[in-house]
Formats: sequence, structure tokens, C-alpha cells
Amino acid sequence: MINKNVYKKIVIYLAVFIVMTSWSGCQFFKAEESEPRLLKISANPWIGYTPLFYLDRTGELKKLGFELRMVHSLGDSPSLMSNGLVDAFAATQYELLSYREELPDVVPIFTIDRSAGADKIHSNLTIKELRNTKTPIQVFMEIGSVNQDLFYSFIKKYHLTHLHFHFHNDPQNLLAHLQYHPNEKIIVVSYEPFCSQLEQKGIPAIASSKNLDAFIIDAFFTRLDLLKRYPKKFERLKQAFWRAKKVLDSDPHTFYHSVYRYLNGQSYESFLKSLKGIEWLPSPSPQIKAYLQEQKIEISYLP
Repeated sequence: MINKNVYKKIVIYLAVFIVMTSWSGCQFFKAEESEPRLLKISANPWIGYTPLFYLDRTGELKKLGFELRMVHSLGDSPSLMSNGLVDAFAATQYELLSYREELPDVVPIFTIDRSAGADKIHSNLTIKELRNTKTPIQVFMEIGSVNQDLFYSFIKKYHLTHLHFHFHNDPQNLLAHLQYHPNEKIIVVSYEPFCSQLEQKGIPAIASSKNLDAFIIDAFFTRLDLLKRYPKKFERLKQAFWRAKKVLDSDPHTFYHSVYRYLNGQSYESFLKSLKGIEWLPSPSPQIKAYLQEQKIEISYLP
């Protein structure tokens, strides 16, 4: 026979255990419910972001807990984040700097690439012809993005600041199909994969990030509070990104056919050629980190 006092104690302990277990279960359920099923990320069709497109196409991105939103222009991504419509994005440091006041807590968590010729200045005139022109030049680009910085680097280097420019702010998917009068003098600031289409239309590149004073770094950005809340999720995304890059290296043909829908019609041959215009950055050099730090960009969370 169990002593009555002992029996009461056992009942009390069991009751407390059941209550605590139920409470813990509720807490766990609430934590799971409050966590978003998919974090939304945005990217435009820049060739350096193709590992993200590969992950999206193969379904791995969703398994990692992310959902991709494609945008037309580089500046769309920080704009979406400033309005609370995405949780992370891929862009250059210039887009982040343009939205610094709206996004003070956004940090890069891994670098993607450095442009080494894949950002270009196109024109139906040579540099010499541009320098000697007396009439306004129509300039087409994404204003408020790295396009703008590249353009001013171009006109400074080639002593074109005296010219009269008429600016048009257009997304690259429209610029790739640009229609203009044969007598018009134009400059188009673009990047791959759209540069390939401009060249096919007979608008050649006359300068690029390879020979201009433009240090263009692409990176993956998110809010600091989200990074601290989901560190493992973002780490898994970074690892998956570079695994996808290895697929590109080992089997570019299969990789291309997985991502070509994201590339605005760029051919396989143009795709391979355009990749030569970027330098992949799985581990940013001390020089690159110092450069970003000079621009007041937080580098503590970079590898």
C-alpha cells in the first residue's frame, strides 16, 4: 500500500509535469507558427545571380525556406525591402548606399562577385564622335543604380563632361529592346545579360567596368534582426549558392538550361562569354572589405 501522503505527492508531481509539458508544447507550437514559412528575396537578371536562379529552378531554394521574386531593375530590390515587401535581396553596394537612410540596419552577409567588364557603356557613336558632337545625347539607364555611377566615371575618364545629356530612366528589360531614330545619338548604360542583346541590335560597347574607375561589388543583403533570428537559414543559403556555382563550373550547359528563362533571352554562347566579365567572390579579399568599410558598409558579417 502506498502511503496517502506519498500518493498525494505523486499526483501533484504528475499534475505539474502534465501542465509544464502542455505549456512547453504550446510555446513550441507558437514559435513555429510565428516563424515565416518562406523568407522573400529579390534579384534582377544580372548574370552573377544565376546560382540563385538555379536554386529556385531546382526547388532547393524553397526547401531552404526562401522564395525568389524577380525584379526588372537593380534599384527595385532595396525599394521593395524599404517597403517591407522582401526580407533580403541581391544587389550592388551602390543600391544599398542609395537607400542608406531607408535601410540603416541592412548588412551584406556574403559577397557574390565583382564586375570586371560585364557592366558596359554602349553607344551608336565612337568616343571620338561623342567628344565632337554638338547636339544633345540621349542617355538611357537605371537612374539611382550602379548604372549612374558607371556613366559618370565614363564621361569623366573620356573628358565628355562638357556635353549636353538628356536622361531617360528605364529598366533594362526595356533597354534591351530599345528603339531609336537613326539620326539620334545615344548612350545606353547596361549590364549582362542585357548587353548581349544590345550588341546584337548593333549598339556596341565602347567602355566597361574593366577599364573604368568603378569598383562594383555584388552581395546578398538582409536586415540585421533577421540575420540574428535565422543565422542557420542564411548560412545554408550561402552554402547552397556556392554549391550551385560549382554546378556552373562543372556542367555549364545543364546549368544554362536550368536558368535561361531568367536571362531575358540570352543565348548559351553569349552567357558563357558574359561570365568572363565577372570575378566570383566566395571570400572577399581584405582590399574589398576595406573598400566597403570606407563606404560605411558594415562588413562584420562577411566571411
